[in-house]
Amino acid sequence: MAKLTKAQRKAHAEAEAILTKDRLSDDEKQFVFENWHEGAEHINGAMGAFFTPYDLAADFGIDAQCSNGRMIDLCAGIGILSYFPHYRGQWGNETPEITCIEANPRYVEVGKKLLPEARWICADVFDWRNWWRDELDGAMFDVAISNPPFGTVKRQGTGPRYRGREFEFHVIDIASEIADRGVFIVPQQSAPFRYSGSQQFRRLETGRGIEFEQATGLYLDIGCGIDTAYYRDAWKDTSVLCEVVTVDFTDARDQREGKRWQALHSPTQTQTQTQPQTDTTKATQLALF
Repeated sequence: MAKLTKAQRKAHAEAEAILTKDRLSDDEKQFVFENWHEGAEHINGAMGAFFTPYDLAADFGIDAQCSNGRMIDLCAGIGILSYFPHYRGQWGNETPEITCIEANPRYVEVGKKLLPEARWICADVFDWRNWWRDELDGAMFDVAISNPPFGTVKRQGTGPRYRGREFEFHVIDIASEIADRGVFIVPQQSAPFRYSGSQQFRRLETGRGIEFEQATGLYLDIGCGIDTAYYRDAWKDTSVLCEVVTVDFTDARDQREGKRWQALHSPTQTQTQTQPQTDTTKATQLALF
């Protein structure tokens, strides 16, 4: 468990008291999102699990907006990333259908109070083939969102293509199988570009993000452009510089299907060598001499 300051313990206790209510107001939800401490009862540092700052989540919602669509929040925590697309969608009666996947039962319990409109599934994101098939009937989503825990994981090969150890890349790879596009918060060193805290946008030529793109065919883009440096000190018990990346999964899917079709319908080298020459073929060859 994290060592909370006196002020943090007091605010967390107030948030816990609010959560005992059957129904929470918007102001009460905001207070809980901002003050319920993820490390009060769990060793969040060891898990790399730090909840997204409230204002950063609000900006994140610009890229994540999914009007009247299906949204899935992977490693959802208590639902802060899903809250804003739902809340803003109410203004125009265009709220998305939201599913939240979270492995920590207490986080799920709190999330259900803050975002009862979502479908909450307590499950490990790495067991995606099971819960996607059994709980969600293998249905596709319009958008996947996530602020996955930062750091490495021991398991490898869980995702469809990625074989490395970076947690965030496993989540993006998994999302590519169940959604048409994705929006993610990743450590800056895992992004294939530099924007946050920089004077200008700069695309990289090497690094983790580039290697992930080459291995999976998933192109990580910048979206609307959110400078997360503004929120660097708003995280609880950490100070981190990250980037918001967006991915169009349909592009990569179409490219894979195109390559698969080409491989199935292109003649092999042996077939080409043994193919009998027609009169037309001979005429073409003679014309070259």
